[in-house]
Amino acid sequence: MNSNPTSGILAGCDNGHVWVRVDGRGTHQNSRELKAFVQARIEHMRGQRVIVDLAFCTGMDSTFMGTLTCIHSRLDHSGGSLHVIHAAGRNSELLRGLGLDAIFTVDDNEEHLASAAAPECAQVPKSECGKTERTAICLESHEALAAADGRNAVKFRDVIELMRAEARPALRQ
Repeated sequence: MNSNPTSGILAGCDNGHVWVRVDGRGTHQNSRELKAFVQARIEHMRGQRVIVDLAFCTGMDSTFMGTLTCIHSRLDHSGGSLHVIHAAGRNSELLRGLGLDAIFTVDDNEEHLASAAAPECAQVPKSECGKTERTAICLESHEALAAADGRNAVKFRDVIELMRAEARPALRQ
């Protein structure tokens, strides 16, 4: 067993750009690390551009795509932008199928990326996440997907209701 589990999220910063590369699957298991890294960077630099590279991403679940949506919303409020590159194939279908290409840039290659070169990226460490926090992340992500496109509200209604029901006992404690 690996004593230092990796998150599959590699990240770096250069010239006001936050670069994130997803190595493997983007799921509820590494959404927390993605969001925490990006939030820490954008809190210090308003108007930041976040570039998420999916060239080595083998798939995404709805929580991960909802986390991208949450990141977009935070960036949008601070004058920044989210740009997803190398989203070809199934990853492109997933993002576009949820209407996310209507709220942030989704490139199959790097069509809209203006000559920015990726910095050296380092592994974002995996962190422990309890059930209560994981439920909150999943709920926030799915609510963001529902808000992003009305068709998603129907798709994720049951997941949202389940996550809300799981979150209620934790809120009462």
